[in-house]
Amino acid sequence: MKRKITSIAFMLVLLLSFASTSFAASSGPGTGNNTWAPVQAHGNIYIEGNFINDGQISLGVNFRLYRVTPNGDVLVGSNWTNTIVAGQTARLKIPLASNQPDGQYRLVLDSPGDFTVIAYLGYN
Repeated sequence: MKRKITSIAFMLVLLLSFASTSFAASSGPGTGNNTWAPVQAHGNIYIEGNFINDGQISLGVNFRLYRVTPNGDVLVGSNWTNTIVAGQTARLKIPLASNQPDGQYRLVLDSPGDFTVIAYLGYN
């Protein structure tokens, strides 16, 4: 099975104490992962949005969050979705890291299945 995650980002504006950042990811078919461009964030960082299983096998998506530093990227958190049934969509908010300093962070999504992710990286 080809491994692919296609990501589309959209902007959501959150009021009050929530600040959010959206970005689009790109990767070629068959890579099995998708690295999103770095964004400015701090505090409790999460991914929130729709996760659509486009494949024929029930699987989930794994996430790794890295803080971008002058000495290289540092893994600060990871998490995953529960299994999403083939052909179904799940609306999720998944925590990735807490109490993070202000800085640039990039997200890597990984799955052996075919997913469309319409989500944003948020923080509070």
